[in-house]
Amino acid sequence: MAMSTIEKLYQSYRVSIFRYLYRMGGDYHLADELTQETFCRALVSLKNFRGESALSTWLFRVAYYVYTGHLRGRPGERNLPLNHDIPDIDSAGDPARHLEDAESRRLMRLALEQLPVDYRTVIVLREQEVLSFEEIGDILGKSPATARVTLFRARQKFHQLYKQLEGDDHD
Repeated sequence: MAMSTIEKLYQSYRVSIFRYLYRMGGDYHLADELTQETFCRALVSLKNFRGESALSTWLFRVAYYVYTGHLRGRPGERNLPLNHDIPDIDSAGDPARHLEDAESRRLMRLALEQLPVDYRTVIVLREQEVLSFEEIGDILGKSPATARVTLFRARQKFHQLYKQLEGDDHD
């Protein structure tokens, strides 16, 4: 494969892969490192790409395996903390509204970080990357129907955790 083709591949998918890994782990530097690892592994394995799925789906699958491999390398850590910064309050806006929004985002991040990796993956890929169930199934090595059921269960668990956190926060 010509270097220009490899560069085009990297330029086309780098942002999407980074964004996925950042949302999964919540750490900018880790996401950057895992993005590089994803493309290194993809480059080595590209000759084995059979074209049975879209190239983007295949790259997300590589990123998923890189991420889960990273978690396996950290004994006792099922999930990584999501260390997203809460944005500053805009002085031109309603401060109370900004605080409510910031609190809601914080609770959502906490609920998301408590989900199992597969649940977090389907939520991020469906809700934030807007992938189809077929693509999500390909990434996870499952059928589209299983991806749909996993998303349904992930949403249920997410809502349960969110409500629990919301209740704990008001106690």
